[in-house]
Amino acid sequence: MDNATFHKKQSIQQVIIDAGHMVEYLPTYSPDLNPIEHKWAQAKCKKERSDGTQIFCAYSLWCNQN
Repeated sequence: MDNATFHKKQSIQQVIIDAGHMVEYLPTYSPDLNPIEHKWAQAKCKKERSDGTQIFCAYSLWCNQN
């Protein structure tokens, strides 16, 4: 779970525990744990080198792979 303040409230944590789940928090910022961050980094890199058409094509290809 992320570190949003409302997720840390005892009442929210208790609902999660009562549902049979364990509460675990992600590090404050962990882009390596979020695969989409890698794709956004690739898209940003391509954007700096090209026009929007290449970005759209790369995004479309990626969407069709997953």
